[in-house]
Amino acid sequence: MSFTVTLTTVAIMLLYAVPGYLLMKSKLLGPDAIGPTVTILLYLSSPFQTVYTMQQITYSPQTLRELGLMAAMTLGLMGLMLSTVYFALRKKQTIVSYRICTAAAACGNVGFIGIPLLQALLPDYPQAVAFSSVFSVTMNILMWTVVSFIITRDKKYMSTRKIFINPMSISMAVSLALFFGGVHFTGQLESMITLLGRMATPLCMLILGMRLALVPIKPIFTRPMQYLAVALKMVVFPLVALGICRLLGLDRNYTSCVYILCCVPVASVVLSFAEMLGQGQDTAANVMLLSTMLSVITIPVMLLII
Repeated sequence: MSFTVTLTTVAIMLLYAVPGYLLMKSKLLGPDAIGPTVTILLYLSSPFQTVYTMQQITYSPQTLRELGLMAAMTLGLMGLMLSTVYFALRKKQTIVSYRICTAAAACGNVGFIGIPLLQALLPDYPQAVAFSSVFSVTMNILMWTVVSFIITRDKKYMSTRKIFINPMSISMAVSLALFFGGVHFTGQLESMITLLGRMATPLCMLILGMRLALVPIKPIFTRPMQYLAVALKMVVFPLVALGICRLLGLDRNYTSCVYILCCVPVASVVLSFAEMLGQGQDTAANVMLLSTMLSVITIPVMLLII
């Protein structure tokens, strides 16, 4: 894939973080501003992003099979990566930073960063953005179950109920109902959904810039464990996914879609869960920030393979 297009797309996304960083450093915003901004992202823009992406496809048996395959593949790929890293580091799982590393190895920012990448790199394959939402749903399933257990080592934090009762799952349920019903919004309503959905990436990066302004810079770059997490997520994971896709003989565009989504940096939801569960917040923040900053190098290089 075009190195220049990939580099430009990733660099522009990272530039969205600069205003957030400057606003926080200049004291025009305080630390308390992050919470409400995250709420807008998670409860408004992110659900509309799901509806927007699913509006790009029309029901057909073939599309339904592709959606089902994407759900099975991404669930399997993440499950494989999580279990492999967990058992490889099993003697270190008493240390919270290693548990965060395990979670980060499979959970990527497939929506907020993945969707703009897919739109730039696969413009003639619009269904790819719908597949990204399916990827987000399967990741959501694992976050509330397996990942919650890995981070806390306590099964009481696993919640099958919250798999279904959260903004991502609810918006996907609505989107699937529209998909099966053949409902496509037009006119001003379509414009509103598109605008609110496309706000997700700038908001995500603004929040990242705000968080970057609040943490010490040195620990982001000086802890080897964090580089291990980034390497697993942004090099090993996509290569495993690419190998499996080629073994299965999947369509080139479909394979490219899966591979691109696996190349994205560590998901902000890893930090959100670490904060919610009260363990490993510093490591999660550092890994997320480090992977996002390094993505301007890793993603263009990794996409030279396909």
